Amino acid sequence: MAKDVDNKYFKTSDLVEQSGLTRQIIYEYINFGLLKEAKRTDAGHRLFDEHSVTEAKLIHELSESGYTLRAIREIFVDGKGRKKADETQIS
Repeated sequence: MAKDVDNKYFKTSDLVEQSGLTRQIIYEYINFGLLKEAKRTDAGHRLFDEHSVTEAKLIHELSESGYTLRAIREIFVDGKGRKKADETQIS
């Protein structure tokens, strides 16, 4: 498995290999805002951290269980946004 020079990040091909999902599914999750790259190389290639494998598998399990990607996004992304909004109101 090829990793970035500092051994903290995975290339997309590594994420595909580790998660067992297809490149198309990974890109679908990225485009829908469910997966985010940790950083990009100088050449513009996406790099993912070790949590991305777990997140990709969980998203896929939820999707296979009948959750829509929109519902999954509400749980993962919008839920975080509401938490921040609640914290802002308390301050």
